[in-house]
Amino acid sequence: MIKIENICYGINNKEILSDIATTLEKGDFCLVFGPNGAGKTTLLKILSGLITEFSGSVFIRGKDLKELSRKEMAKILSYQPQFEEFSLPISIKEILLSGRYPYKSFFKDYSKEDFRVYKNVVRQFNLKDFINRNINTLSGGERKKVMLASAIIQDVSIILYDEPFTFLDPEAVSNLKKMMLKLQKEGKTQVVVSHNFETLFPMVNKIMAIKHGRVVYSGEKKFDKEMLKTTYNTPFERVTFKEKEIIFPYE
Repeated sequence: MIKIENICYGINNKEILSDIATTLEKGDFCLVFGPNGAGKTTLLKILSGLITEFSGSVFIRGKDLKELSRKEMAKILSYQPQFEEFSLPISIKEILLSGRYPYKSFFKDYSKEDFRVYKNVVRQFNLKDFINRNINTLSGGERKKVMLASAIIQDVSIILYDEPFTFLDPEAVSNLKKMMLKLQKEGKTQVVVSHNFETLFPMVNKIMAIKHGRVVYSGEKKFDKEMLKTTYNTPFERVTFKEKEIIFPYE
C-alpha cells in the first residue's frame, strides 16, 4: 500500500530526514512518534505530496508518488494537518462536499451517491447544526471535527493525521478513537503523527520512532523500554488496568 525507500530531505544544508524507510500494508495503523523537531510532520508532507523535492522513493499502491496527479492522489489519500487556516469564508457544507470533488465530472453537479455519503458523514459526526456556518466561526475543536469528517467523506484508502487530538475535548477524543478503529476494520491504512503516545500505542499495530530525522525503530508494535528511552530520553513503563494497556513516562 505504502512503500518508503531511503527518503532524505533537507533545507539550506540542514538535514531534516535521512534514510527513512518502511512498508505499510492495507489496514495497517501506524503511529509515528518522536521528540519535537524529529521530522515527523515533514514525513507526512512528503507522503501527501506537499513536499516534492526529496531524494528516495515513495510508492502508493505500487505507483511512484511523483507520477501521480493531484486528482489521482485525492482519490487515494487524505492528509489532515495539525492546523488548517481558511482565508475566505466557506460553509461546512461546502467543505464537506469538496471532499467528493475527485469523483465529480467536470460538467456535472454532485451525484446522488455524493449526497448519500455527505448525509451519512453529517450524521456520523453530528454536524447537522453546523453545516451552514462559516468555518472561521467555529472553535478549534469544532473545526478539527469538520476536517476529520472531510477526510471520511473523501472515501480514500489512506489517511494521514498530524496531531489529530489537538483542541479536542475528552468526548471528541473518545469518538475519534472509535472512528479510527472502525476505519482500520474497514481496511483503511492510517498513519498518525502524535505526541499522544500513551493514548495511541494500545490502538496501533505498527510504530515508527524518529529522532533527529532518523529512524530509531520501524515495524510491528512492541513495547521496548530501551527504544522508548533512546527516542525520548525518558523511561516508560506499562501496566494493565481493567484489561486495558496503559503506557506512561516513568520519572
